[in-house]
Amino acid sequence: MEKIKKWFFKTCPKSGRIVGVNQKNVMLKIFFPLFGLAALVWFLIRVIPKPNRIDYPCQQVAAPIAFSFLAFIGSTLTGFTTWKKFRALWHSHRFCMGMGVLLTGILLTASLYVMSVDNMVLGQVIRKQIDNDTDMGEFIPIDKPNTPMGTARGIHPGRVAWAHDAKAAAWDGKHGLYSDADNNSQTRVEDMLEGVILALTNQTAIGDAWDELFRTFNQRKGKGTVGYQKGEKIAIKINLNDNGGSNIIDATPQSVCSLLYQLVEVVGVPQNCITVYDAQRRGISAVYTYVESLYPDVVYQNWGGFVPNVIHYSSEITDEGAMSLARAAYEADYMINMALLKRHSEPTKRWRDSAGQTGITATGKNQFGSVGKVPPLHYSIRDWSSFRGMGTYNCIVDLMAHERIGGNTLVYIVDGMYVNPKHNGKAFRFKRAPFNNGWTSSFFASNDQVAIESVVLDFIYSELPLPANSDNFLHEAANIGNPPSGILYKGRDQQSLGVHEHWNNPDDRLYSRNLGTGEGIELYRVPLKANRAAIETFYADRSVVVGKGEVVLYWNTSNGQKVLLNGKEVAGKGNLIVAVKRTSSFELLVEDADGKVVKQRLVVRNMDEVKDCPVRDAKLEGTFLINDQGQLALSGERSKERNVATWNIQVPKKGKYYLGATYTGTDPAPAFVYLNGEKVTENFGFLVTVGNQPRDYYFPIELEKGTSTLQFEIQGRRGNRIHRLFIVKERN
Repeated sequence: MEKIKKWFFKTCPKSGRIVGVNQKNVMLKIFFPLFGLAALVWFLIRVIPKPNRIDYPCQQVAAPIAFSFLAFIGSTLTGFTTWKKFRALWHSHRFCMGMGVLLTGILLTASLYVMSVDNMVLGQVIRKQIDNDTDMGEFIPIDKPNTPMGTARGIHPGRVAWAHDAKAAAWDGKHGLYSDADNNSQTRVEDMLEGVILALTNQTAIGDAWDELFRTFNQRKGKGTVGYQKGEKIAIKINLNDNGGSNIIDATPQSVCSLLYQLVEVVGVPQNCITVYDAQRRGISAVYTYVESLYPDVVYQNWGGFVPNVIHYSSEITDEGAMSLARAAYEADYMINMALLKRHSEPTKRWRDSAGQTGITATGKNQFGSVGKVPPLHYSIRDWSSFRGMGTYNCIVDLMAHERIGGNTLVYIVDGMYVNPKHNGKAFRFKRAPFNNGWTSSFFASNDQVAIESVVLDFIYSELPLPANSDNFLHEAANIGNPPSGILYKGRDQQSLGVHEHWNNPDDRLYSRNLGTGEGIELYRVPLKANRAAIETFYADRSVVVGKGEVVLYWNTSNGQKVLLNGKEVAGKGNLIVAVKRTSSFELLVEDADGKVVKQRLVVRNMDEVKDCPVRDAKLEGTFLINDQGQLALSGERSKERNVATWNIQVPKKGKYYLGATYTGTDPAPAFVYLNGEKVTENFGFLVTVGNQPRDYYFPIELEKGTSTLQFEIQGRRGNRIHRLFIVKERN
C-alpha cells in the first residue's frame, strides 16, 4: 500500500502525509484525463454539499488535479473550435479575421494547456482569492528534535557561531532611536562580529580568519586556493524595513560599520569595491549617516539597478521583474548576506497579504531585497496556507541555490542586536537566559545557510509563536536533490544546501553535533571576556560643520587602565568642546590591565557652502509645487509626468562636492539626481524626520568647472518636503 501511495503521490519524508501528486510518474501523465475526471467528480460530490470539506487533505490533493483537468479540456475544446472557425473564415476569403481568430485561439489554448500541465499555475490564481481563509494555525515542527536532514556545510560543518554581549545594545527603549550612536557600543559589536568570524575558521587572528574564508570559498568555486584579490567586488546585502530614521528595526548601523572595518582595514578591500545595498528600499540613511564619513568611497545603494532575466524559478513564478537581480549582486565576486533576527508574520485569525507571507526573515528572505519585483514571490512562501503546507514549492529555496546569490555567498551573518517581531516591527525583548528580558544583543554567523536559518527559527520560536509550516523551505533546501515536494529545483544537482534540525529544547539549545549524536548543526557559543576593555559610547553632537564651528565630543568607557583621545590621556568618561576648522578625525583608545587595546574612530566633516539652490529659483515640471511654507513638495496627484526641479549651478573649479538637502517629512523617498542630463544616482535617499525638525542630508557628486544643470527628480505622489538644496565642498 505504501509503494502504491508513493507511486501516485508526493509524500513528506518525515510524516508520510500526502502533499501532492507525483508528476514525475509517466503512467500517471498518460492516464491523466481519467484521473482528472475522477478527481473532478470526487471534488464536486464532496465539496458542493458541504463547502467546508475543501480543507480536507483529500480535497487538497483532488482540487489541483480537477482544475488541471478542466484546463486540459478547455485547452482541447478551444483548440478544436479555433481551428474549425479559422478554416471556415479562410475558405470564405475573410483572411484577416481568420488570422485574428487563429492567433487569439493559439494564445488561449496555450495558456490553458500550461495550466493543465502545471496545476500550480492555475492554483496560484485560485489561491490568491481564498488563501486568507485557509490559515493552518501556529507552527509545530513535524520533525523530532535532533533529527538532522541534509548535508552540513562549512569549514566546521554545520557550525553556527553565536556571540552575545548584553552591554552591546544599551538602548533603554525610550530615549532616541535604537540605532543612535549613544545607544550601542561600537567596540562590543566589533568584538562579537570578530568572535563569530573567528569561530567559523581554524584561525586565531581576524585577518587570517577572513583569508581562510576567502581561500575556502575560491577553492570551492574552482578558482584555486587564493585569498581576496585587489579589485574584486563585494556586495553586502543588508535588511532595511523602514529605510532608516525610526524605531522600526533595520540593519544596525554599528553592525554595518564593524563589517566595513574588518573588510577595509583588516582584509584591505578597497572601499570602492564594496557595495552596501537593499535594492527594494527607498532609503539607507541611518546606516549611511553613521558610516559614510568613515568609509566615504563605499557604494551605498538603495532603490534600483537591476539586471533582467537572471533568476529562473523552478515552479510558479514567471514574472519578468521577479527574474531580475540587483546589479550589485550580479557584478559581485563575493556576496555577504547580513540579515536580521526577525519574525516576519504574526499568527492571526485571518491573514492579510501585507503580513501573512512567511514565518521568519533571515538570510533567505533577506534576498527578496535583491530581486527586481517582489510581489510575485509572496504566494510561494505562504506555507501556513492549507493550499500549500509542508512539502510544497518555496521560492526562497531557488534564491538559496542560485549561483549569483546563495552560490556566491562568502559568509552568512545575522545581526541580532535587536529582534524584529514582525515585518515592520519595533524591538522585542527576549525573556529566557541569557537575555533575561533584555535585547538579544547578539551576532550569528555560518557558512551553512540552512543551519543558520534553522537556528534563527529556533531562537524566534522559543519566544514568539510562528505561523504553521515555518520550516517547510528548510526541509526543501536540505533535500533539494529530492525534496518532499517533488519539485525539480534548478539547483538540485547540489543535492543539499545545508543541514536542518531543531534543537533539543529552548533552554539548553543543543543540536546533534553538540550532543555528539549526529552530523547536524553545532551551535557554538563564542566566549567573550566579561571585564574586557570597551568603549560604551563615543560620538559627536553633530557630524557636519558648515564654515567655522565647534562640536561636543562625548565618550564613556569601561575596564580601562588608560584612555587616550587623539593621543592625550583623558578620563574614562567625559565630554570635550573642540573647534573643527577642517574635516577632522578623532580616535578614542582604551587599554585594559591585560594590555588589550580597543579603539574607535569618528570623523567630523567641515563644509564650505559654494552654491545655494533655493526652491523658488527652480524650474518645476510634473506635480512639483512650492507649498505655503516655501518648501518644494508634491501635489499628491497621480501623474505619469516626471516630477523634476532644475537649477543652473556654477562652481569655481572641477572636483568633488556634496549635494546637500534640508528637508522634513516622514516618508523617505529616493530622488534621482542628474548633472547635465546624465543620471548620477538613483539613491539620493533621506532620513525620516521627527515632527517638523529639519534635517540635512549630504551626497557626494563630481562637478565640472563653470555652469552645470542640476536636476532633482522624485517619482510617485509623495516625498519629503525640501526646504532647499545646496552645494558644499569639504575643507580638508
